[in-house]
Amino acid sequence: MKHLLLSTSLFLLLFFACGNNAGQSNEVVSATSAPAETADKNYLTMKINGVEWKADHGVFGAFHPKGYNKVTMISGNKGPKDATEQFFNINIYNTDGPGTFSFKDGNPDLRVAQMGGWNAENYICGSMMGHDMRVKITAASTKPDVVEATFEGELTCNSGEVLKITEGKFYYHE
Repeated sequence: MKHLLLSTSLFLLLFFACGNNAGQSNEVVSATSAPAETADKNYLTMKINGVEWKADHGVFGAFHPKGYNKVTMISGNKGPKDATEQFFNINIYNTDGPGTFSFKDGNPDLRVAQMGGWNAENYICGSMMGHDMRVKITAASTKPDVVEATFEGELTCNSGEVLKITEGKFYYHE
C-alpha cells in the first residue's frame, strides 16, 4: 500500500508537470491575497529546518483537474535532473476553493505532503512516513490554472529525521 501511494503521488506529479489540463472546467474562485513575492513569476519557497529551499524548476499548481476528487496540487523541484534532484508536493483532496487546511498522515481525505530526494539517506519524507501540515490556499482557479498558498508543518523521513517546514509560499499562474 505504501509503495502504491508513493507511486501514485509520483505519477500525478509527473503527469501534471507535463501541463495536461485538457477538459478542465472553467471553475474560478476569487483570490483574497497573494503571498509576498514577485507576482509575475511562479515560485515555491520554504525554510526547511531554518534553511531556505527554493524550487528552481518544475513549479506547478492545479485546481480541480479533470478526473480527480476536487484536488488542489502544489509542486516544485530543485537541483539537477538526476538522482540528486529534490521534489516537493502537496495534494489536498476535497477542496472547494480557498481556505485553511490542516491534515496529518492517515487522514480520511488522503491529503498528503512529501519531499523526495532530500538526501541519499532520506529519499522520502512525509507521505506515508508521516506529515502534519497546515496550508492556507488564498487563490484557486482553472482555465487558467491559478494556485496561491502559504504553508507550514513537519515531514517525517524514512530514517526518522523530521523536517520542519516554515515560511512556505507558493504562487502559480498558468
